[in-house]
Amino acid sequence: GLLGWTVGGVVALQYDTSPVGPYLEYVSMGAIVSKRGALGQWGSRLYVSNGAAERACIDVWGVPATEARIQFDEDGDSLRVDLPPTPGRVPEVRLSGWEMTRSSVAGAPTRGGLPVLWTPTLKALWAPFVPLPAGESPPLNLHDLRLSANGLRLHLCGQASSDELGMPLPVGLSVDGLVIEISERRAEGL
Repeated sequence: GLLGWTVGGVVALQYDTSPVGPYLEYVSMGAIVSKRGALGQWGSRLYVSNGAAERACIDVWGVPATEARIQFDEDGDSLRVDLPPTPGRVPEVRLSGWEMTRSSVAGAPTRGGLPVLWTPTLKALWAPFVPLPAGESPPLNLHDLRLSANGLRLHLCGQASSDELGMPLPVGLSVDGLVIEISERRAEGL
């Protein structure tokens, strides 16, 4: 962090279809990170709404995940985190204003194809270029992602500051109809 501050955030996903069926996901984004000149966003904690999704994250991708009771309420005057992950046997997470994340019209085409790099075990998304050669540190497993969507929207969010969320910026981004394509692991890591 810079002077005791860092840039984090929250990523909330609703998977309508997946190899393990529908589930919800909540990621606490912890900090901006850098390796070999590449910039990324590190996900400090990943929560999923069922055991099958938790096992797939761990067994298929090597991503540490925790099963939680996750609820995305449609109602709300703005998109916000009402209950950040709580410690306990099964953590709880609740968001409101989820209806506001739907920004595309029925039948809208999927557009985009934004390239992103992903290191699953570190839970980090990276800008799609790595300017510096490999160094002495062990490489991280690296995958290419391609992100496409039917719509996206910026939201003004009146999220209150808290110990769990820090001091949020008053802006959120929602992506509707997100398609995430994941490549096989790259031969050269990050």
